[in-house]
Amino acid sequence: MKIYTLYVEDDRYSVPTLLTAEMANDIRVIQHSSEILEKSPHYLAVDIWDGDRKVGRVEPRDDES
Repeated sequence: MKIYTLYVEDDRYSVPTLLTAEMANDIRVIQHSSEILEKSPHYLAVDIWDGDRKVGRVEPRDDES
């Protein structure tokens, strides 16, 4: 298991919210980040880090396409 650092961008705040998540791998933490985004319409994106390695950035899906 790895401990990932998540930075959640929220349109109500100027500074991202810092979260940590203990996950088995990169795929699972990306899925988890997508689930976080679904919890609030104010969440704009989640940047995912594994130490100093950026795993990626998850943004809400555009369901209109």
